[in-house]
Amino acid sequence: MATKIGTWLMAAGALVAFVGLCFLPAAFGSGADKTMLGAGTVVIATGILLIAAGVYVKARVLGTEAPPVSASPNIKRGRSKPGCDQCGQDEPVIQCRVHQIHLCAACLSKHYDFRSCAYVPSTRRTVIPKTSSAAYSQTASN
Repeated sequence: MATKIGTWLMAAGALVAFVGLCFLPAAFGSGADKTMLGAGTVVIATGILLIAAGVYVKARVLGTEAPPVSASPNIKRGRSKPGCDQCGQDEPVIQCRVHQIHLCAACLSKHYDFRSCAYVPSTRRTVIPKTSSAAYSQTASN
């Protein structure tokens, strides 16, 4: 229903803008009346405003009907063991900042492009179980 209203608003706006354009010959003709130029400009602007309102109504309808964007299926969240984003097997050693992926040494040789990519050491570490993390913190403080 709202798409039909948007279409009718755009059609009515085009008609009103055309009527406004018909004022221009009276403003620039031989017996030029400068008040007709102002009136024509106002009518044209009103027509364009109606066209814009029709586009807005149609855009609002499209925004409500669009399905929500879900995360890409390649991204795995909440993994217990972090790994390379391409092969998922080895521990990542470097991160490509341009593509935002962590790479192992084997995948880095396939991905390497010195012209566009910027690499930094990977911040992913292997997961330490909670029982050993307490022991690790005690031995580190000694």
